[in-house]
Amino acid sequence: MKTFSVTTDTIGKGALLRFKGELDASSSVYADNALEEAIAASSVFVLIECGELTYISSAGLGVLLAAFQACKLKEMDLVMVNMQPKIRNVFEILGLDRLIKSAETVEDARQMIAK
Repeated sequence: MKTFSVTTDTIGKGALLRFKGELDASSSVYADNALEEAIAASSVFVLIECGELTYISSAGLGVLLAAFQACKLKEMDLVMVNMQPKIRNVFEILGLDRLIKSAETVEDARQMIAK
């Protein structure tokens, strides 16, 4: 049974990825490939919509950190959108909330990037 899926949409000069399910060691390769493609195809930003992301493991966090570094190299923004409290808590405990931007909605994220 598949516990993770990702869909990608283009928004202007950026990408919106929607993560759904559990991002763990078995699904991290799938997420990593989707992020790499989105980063390669985008020039301004990558948004990760996490409203339906129910779990993230250390492997999943590693994928997000690698994506953050790749975006930084291209001078692009990476923004986590609509994080569930459980996921946000993990980010805060690890201090990732000070590194990777987050927003409540896609619109908020786009306004944040525009500044």
